[in-house]
Amino acid sequence: MNEGQLDNQENYRTEYKEVATNHRFYASLRFIVAAFTATIQSALFTLYNQTLQQSPPRGHAIIIPIIGIIIMIAIFAIESRNISLFRAMMRRGKELEFNLGLIDGQFIRLGEPELVKPKGWKKFLTHTWGIGSIYCMIFALWILLLTLSFTNP
Repeated sequence: MNEGQLDNQENYRTEYKEVATNHRFYASLRFIVAAFTATIQSALFTLYNQTLQQSPPRGHAIIIPIIGIIIMIAIFAIESRNISLFRAMMRRGKELEFNLGLIDGQFIRLGEPELVKPKGWKKFLTHTWGIGSIYCMIFALWILLLTLSFTNP
């Protein structure tokens, strides 16, 4: 190998470390966002419950579900962007493994079809599906509570 190729290999190794670090960060960020979502939604549900206990319920019974819905829309946007960045790190990691000659690297293994797009009932056993289901249920609950706020006197 000439000096230019050795420099490229060293640059690839340095970038590979960064991509791996970012990949781990984006994976953990999904769970940090999920924990934040659970915390903020729990606080809003508690506040909503306290508002309903007042006699008569005030306008907060309408405002709190609207805030919950807006927060969930923001969480969907954050989750979507996070997944996009996570996948970008996967793609770049695979490219770097190819350039480094790693035929069995972590990104190639993590990108195997049975892990990325499982078949049958296993497609429901993914982080994306599980987190998305929780977010959709919270969103639907806020819609229901908002609807009930308008229909109940």
